[in-house]
Amino acid sequence: MNVTETFLLAATMSAPAFFDLLGLAAFGVIFVAVVNELTASSNGKVFFDKYAQQSATMGLLLMTVSLAALTAAGFVAVSRMPRLAQWLVDPASPFIHFYAATGLGLLLGIPYVLTWRKMRSAKGVHMAFGFGAGLALLAAVSCCVAALYMLGTAAGGDAMTFTAGRLPLAADSLLWPMAAQYVLLAIGSGAGLSLVYLVLRRNKDDFGRDYYKFSLPLAAKWAAFGVLLHLMCQGWLYALLPQEARTLVMNTGMVCAWGSAVLAGLICCGLWALLSGCKAPMRMKWIAFVGAALLWVMLSLNITVSMGLLSMLQ
Repeated sequence: MNVTETFLLAATMSAPAFFDLLGLAAFGVIFVAVVNELTASSNGKVFFDKYAQQSATMGLLLMTVSLAALTAAGFVAVSRMPRLAQWLVDPASPFIHFYAATGLGLLLGIPYVLTWRKMRSAKGVHMAFGFGAGLALLAAVSCCVAALYMLGTAAGGDAMTFTAGRLPLAADSLLWPMAAQYVLLAIGSGAGLSLVYLVLRRNKDDFGRDYYKFSLPLAAKWAAFGVLLHLMCQGWLYALLPQEARTLVMNTGMVCAWGSAVLAGLICCGLWALLSGCKAPMRMKWIAFVGAALLWVMLSLNITVSMGLLSMLQ
């Protein structure tokens, strides 16, 4: 594909990428929440706990929206490509691991979010629920990437015919950086979208000026942390590409899409760094919305690049 075709594909992917972003944030933010709850428990600073509770609540809301969208998308895909159902529901399908990890995450995550106040006297048990949920949901992201990797690399005509195979787990497999980058992006997206949530809930959940002076920079640091590590995985992924694939990337529009995705991520991190060092972060609340929009753009481009890479490996 040339540059124009590549960016047209990215534009086409922007609609599903929007719901993918919500899903990634939902799957990643519980981990962010429970780490901050642990921090609050260890150092006694209540603002960590308040941010953890707000971000976890956002995660549950986003989970509801993203799972509804995922279910609807699955029905539409199966109605258009009936043979795809084998990949989605066969007991030996790699997607089964995604469903199981997601189910465990929900089983632990829902009571974790809804019993925050009731379990204040049992913080250890509450955090155990949170860590279990957070790790299960991050595992679900990696399982989903693995399943999509197997589907995307299935040989041409057999792609819609499910045949159980082994995951490519060799040290030089592209699956490792692909899975790692989306797990880290889930953490960064969860924190990045929590900035928007904090700003939108400012009037209803008014915890005072000092809280927002603390929580917005905290969320910005978490977002930058996740996205920067995600961008580092991009370099790891490129380093593992076969020489033929690197040549194709550099000679097609993929190089522009990939470079644009990295640039969008770096701009996000720069803006979040600016917010994290600001003494009056609510005056810079526009960064929360610009960062979220750039995350959407970055993910649309990343999906386009991933699709191109998987097509090269067929």
